[in-house]
Amino acid sequence: MSTPDIWLGASQQLRSLVSPQEYETWFTPLSLRLEEDEERAVVLVPNRFYADWIRERYGALLDHALSQAAGHALAVDFEVAASTELAPAQLARPVATPPAPRPLAPASLNPRYTFDTFVVGNCNELARAACLAVADQPGRQYNPLFIFGGAGLGKTHLITAVGNHFLLHHPGGLVHYGSAEGFTNELIQAMRFDGIARFQEKYRQVDCLLLDDIQFLAGRERTQEEFFHTFNALHQAGRQIVVTSDKMPKDIPGLEKRLRTRFEWGLMVDLQPPDEETKIAILQKKAAERGLDLSRKVATFLAKQPEGNIRVLEGYLTRIVAISSFQGVEITLDLVRRVVGPLVSERQVSIEEVLSTVASQFGLKVSDLKGSRKTREVSQPRQVAMYLARRLTRASFPEIGRSFGGKDHSTVVKGVKKIEEMLRDNPDLAELVRSTERLLTEGGVSGASRLKDGGV
Repeated sequence: MSTPDIWLGASQQLRSLVSPQEYETWFTPLSLRLEEDEERAVVLVPNRFYADWIRERYGALLDHALSQAAGHALAVDFEVAASTELAPAQLARPVATPPAPRPLAPASLNPRYTFDTFVVGNCNELARAACLAVADQPGRQYNPLFIFGGAGLGKTHLITAVGNHFLLHHPGGLVHYGSAEGFTNELIQAMRFDGIARFQEKYRQVDCLLLDDIQFLAGRERTQEEFFHTFNALHQAGRQIVVTSDKMPKDIPGLEKRLRTRFEWGLMVDLQPPDEETKIAILQKKAAERGLDLSRKVATFLAKQPEGNIRVLEGYLTRIVAISSFQGVEITLDLVRRVVGPLVSERQVSIEEVLSTVASQFGLKVSDLKGSRKTREVSQPRQVAMYLARRLTRASFPEIGRSFGGKDHSTVVKGVKKIEEMLRDNPDLAELVRSTERLLTEGGVSGASRLKDGGV
């Protein structure tokens, strides 16, 4: 079988195994050369970085496809091609002239995201203070700064505020703000067009590197390797690194140990779901930015909705403002109820569900939480359950106390305050409380909610 026929057969098989975009990106530029003994196939690639990527990600697929097309086993090697050996599709591509890297553009920083526009509460005061510290003295302390927390809690606002503050006080400095996904995509393009040197120069010359959603590096070995060396270069030069994630480094699956340990070198701070007062302050500030005076009654109603994600509450506010404007009516509590009502999940969390889920998470019985034992193994989970019952239900302190085996009002108040204090200083507990809250609010408690008093 001729070389073109083998390549055609292999290409058809590869098209069926990868997405059209993957095929276009990684296989269209390739060419094949079959050695005289027809036992060895040489895949011609544009550059060595391209070869490394293909070998790492698609090596087994390519070996199998070529052997299948040839009708016998082939030993497959890679070789950087001379320009005359490149596939026609590759000749049309600017191999020798990689696209210019995007400028390190402060324009990508949202100017509205500053420390002044960030509403501070117990849930985020440590994270804000740490961000302000690194913006004031980049590279001197808390390097790297690792910010983690759920969606819509302010990670992007804070990391952007660092960039805006840095540029205000260091006008000649170079800042790069982007996402881990963008870092990966740029690396792929650099590998395709032999632009690795320019890619490395771009990222390793910055004074402040800000990357959102670092968890997207997980499982991407080549990207993690490049980021590892970029991290080392910046850190050794005293340049500031700030990253965000939806979880702690140790909880990101597929993250290499060497990167995890580097993230843990610096300071890790978490963002917790805001309490009711902080939600009210955020909503009123967002409304003021739009030239509106949102009454406390309306803001309180919105803040009481079973939703810790500020982006969702902002969405409610946007819809309310739009309808008020279109209909030419004032923003009243009745209007807000009509607008928000259909958007809010009908599912309401009950105190019994909170008890069952917390008991399951801590390996206790519901009766333990309702009982009077005061050992730390029971008292802390009991306080967590009181805290979540207060956050996720409409129950008053006395009502919660009665559901916890007849505890008095003051016991519940003290328990809730105790957990609020601990969440600021104990990231592991904060993550456990967040995951328990997600189980409850996202309806993932069907098993736990069926637990009876005295169950597991």
